[in-house]
Amino acid sequence: MNQLVQETGTSYGVVFGTHGLHLLRAGDLDQVGAESVTAILTNVLLLSLGAGKLTARGEAETIVIRYESGALVLAPLGSAFGLGLFVGGSDNELKQVAYALARFAIQAEPLLPQEDLASRAEGLRERRVPR
Repeated sequence: MNQLVQETGTSYGVVFGTHGLHLLRAGDLDQVGAESVTAILTNVLLLSLGAGKLTARGEAETIVIRYESGALVLAPLGSAFGLGLFVGGSDNELKQVAYALARFAIQAEPLLPQEDLASRAEGLRERRVPR
């Protein structure tokens, strides 16, 4: 993740679970910032996945949200995780970051458990496992 942020020249990146918790951060982002960003990224990813299902367009692959000064590039890592990078640059740079993110997602997805984390948590509640 650190290498991806450095190679792409992005401000920071976050790997997170669709349960809303960040798992890994890189770049110029502290713990509190990572938690705040993850809350946003989780909702954007779940919204994109839901829209793909609702419209029968398939699953989201790469999501780009452009701002006045920069962009968010986001991709799912299987069904239970996502990755977001924050870019502050030109359209050309944005294209390169989106490409690098897609390559990274393909390489990283097999390394992460792909079970549904939410249903796993529900199963623990049913068995009354203490937190």
